Amino acid sequence: MLLSELLTKLTCGDLEGEELDDAVAAITHAPSAPRDEWIDSDAQAYALEMLSQLAGHMASSDKLDELHEQIQDMFDEFPDFPYALLKDSARGMLPYFEWLDTELAQRAVDEGGYDLIQIDGSGSDEMDALVVYRRDTNDIIQAAALMGVTINRPLTYYRGIEAMVGKRPG
Repeated sequence: MLLSELLTKLTCGDLEGEELDDAVAAITHAPSAPRDEWIDSDAQAYALEMLSQLAGHMASSDKLDELHEQIQDMFDEFPDFPYALLKDSARGMLPYFEWLDTELAQRAVDEGGYDLIQIDGSGSDEMDALVVYRRDTNDIIQAAALMGVTINRPLTYYRGIEAMVGKRPG
């Protein structure tokens, strides 16, 4: 998959024309001129530049309810943050991401629903998340991996944590 196709899928087609061309050029050249001194690999340079180029299309926060507000702003109508789901802290954030997955799947049904993905690599505690078409999620993850950029589904991540925690001895 071409980088332009990946960026198009990451923005559900919102990034196009000259803006898309500029983003492709910036990401392509990122390893030759890294944004920060701490970047020590091409993959980090790609990830950081990708985050920069997609900033206007993503939700980003270190607080889950603030991240939710940004996701909520992406839609005409979207439920408020479900604080009651997180009262049982034994399951961590998994109940929220399960709830969010159901909400996103019910939108853009003709495109297979939406999905939430996260790009790793900012070097901060922020969760940098994008709402993408569910049908594109696997292609996005695989194409980004070819660049060394890690993209995952928070739902899958938190399900994995819960599974590991459930297997700990006593």
